[in-house]
Amino acid sequence: MAPDPRIAVLIEKALDAGIPQEALVGVLTAHGWPEREVYEALAQHYERVTGVAIPHRTGGGASAKEAFFYLLIFATLATWTIGFGYLAFALIDRWLADPLFTGYRQAWDTYTITSCLASLIVAFPLYLLISRAVIREAVADPGKLDSPVRKWLTYMALVVAAGFFMGDLITALTYLLRGELTSRFLAKSLVVLALSGGVFFYYFGGLRKTDASPVRANRDRIMAAVSSALVALIVILGFLQLGAPQTQRDTRADSQRVRELFQLTIQIENYWTARNSQLPPSLNAFPGRARADPVSHVPYQYLPGQGSQYQLCATFALSSNTGQPTPAPDAWVHPAGHHCFSLDAAMQAQPPIQLPAD
Repeated sequence: MAPDPRIAVLIEKALDAGIPQEALVGVLTAHGWPEREVYEALAQHYERVTGVAIPHRTGGGASAKEAFFYLLIFATLATWTIGFGYLAFALIDRWLADPLFTGYRQAWDTYTITSCLASLIVAFPLYLLISRAVIREAVADPGKLDSPVRKWLTYMALVVAAGFFMGDLITALTYLLRGELTSRFLAKSLVVLALSGGVFFYYFGGLRKTDASPVRANRDRIMAAVSSALVALIVILGFLQLGAPQTQRDTRADSQRVRELFQLTIQIENYWTARNSQLPPSLNAFPGRARADPVSHVPYQYLPGQGSQYQLCATFALSSNTGQPTPAPDAWVHPAGHHCFSLDAAMQAQPPIQLPAD
C-alpha cells in the first residue's frame, strides 16, 4: 500500500529541516497515522535520496515452521505441567490422607500416578528439546523473537496460565472465608500457584526481552535446570510410591483374586439362604463364575466347615495393602503365598476395598 502523499511531503520538508526521524514518527503516529504507513513513506524517501531500493528480507515462509514449533512447545508444556500437577495431587492425597475420601477415589490414585508418570517421561524431554532448538534459532537470528506467531501463541498460553493462577487464588480465598481450609487443599493450591505462576512469569518475561542476550540465555538455562530438577524429583517420588511395574501387576492380580473370592461368598450366602441353611458341596455349584486364579488358573480352594462356617483359599503374590492406597478390611487381610479366609455364610461378608476392574 502506497503511503499518503501528504505524509511524503511532510517527511521531505521535515528531514530537510533537520528534524529527527524519531520525533517525526512520534508526531505522525500521535495524529493517527499508522506507524507502518509512516515507515513506508520514510523508506521511499531514503530510496530517492540514496538511489538504492531497500531490499526485502527473504524467508517469510518460515511462519508455518514457527507455528509448528511453537504449537508443539505449548502442547508439550500443557501435557507435562498437567501431568506434574495431577501427580502432585495424587501424592498429596496419599501423604495427607483424609478419612472422608477413601475407597475407590483413593484407589484410582494408582492409575493417576501411572498415567502422569508416562506424561512427564514423554512430554518433558520433548519440551526441552524443542525449546532448545527454538532458542538456538533465536540466538542465530534475533529477529525471530519479534515473530507474530510467537507472540500470539505465547499470549494465548499466558491467558491460560493467568486464568489458572487467578482461579486458584479465588478458590483459596473462598475456602478461607468458609473456614474450610485444610492442609491438603493448601498443598494443592501451592502446586497450582507454582506451576501457573512459573509459566506466566517465564513467558511474560520472555516477551519483554527482544534480544538474544547472554542475560536471556542464562535465564533460559536457569529455568530449564529448575524445571528439570523438579520434574526429576516428582518422578522419583512417583516411582517410590508406585513401585516397580511387576509390583503393580502383582497388586492388580491380588486385587482380582480378592474380588473374585468376595463374589463367591455372595453365591455361597445365597445358596445357604435358598437351601435352608446348607452349604454348597463345591464351587462347581456356581456355573459361569470365576472359580480359578486369573494368572495360574489353579482353582480356588473351598473348605466347608461346621454349620455355616467355611473357608476360601487362594495363593497371593504380595501381602495385603502392599502398594495399596487404602488398607484392606480385616476380613480380607492376607500374607503373601497360600492363605485361607475363614468366613460365615450366615453373615454378610464385608466387601473388599480394591482397585476397580477395567
